[in-house]
Amino acid sequence: MRTVYKAKKQEIDRKYHQRIKKEIFVLLGDRCAICGYSGLSLQVDHVNNDGAFERKKINSGSSRYWKNILDKIKEGSNEYQLLCANCNTEKELKRRGYRP
Repeated sequence: MRTVYKAKKQEIDRKYHQRIKKEIFVLLGDRCAICGYSGLSLQVDHVNNDGAFERKKINSGSSRYWKNILDKIKEGSNEYQLLCANCNTEKELKRRGYRP
């Protein structure tokens, strides 16, 4: 009985998480802000490179973290953008001083 409940709860949580991320992607334009790619490897990027600080500040589960981002975007925040995996990696390497 307990495992059935746990499985249902996990499925509900997964769907909630997916819904929030999909809404974030739509609000951010559903394409890479640099190259315009619109595929599966899109990632939410913190424009000011403060993602680690934000995760520590929220200090909670993944759904709460994404809900916080969604709320900020709805309020008009420009702290986030979508980047494809390649552009996000290149941005991080440049931030660290490497030249890709």
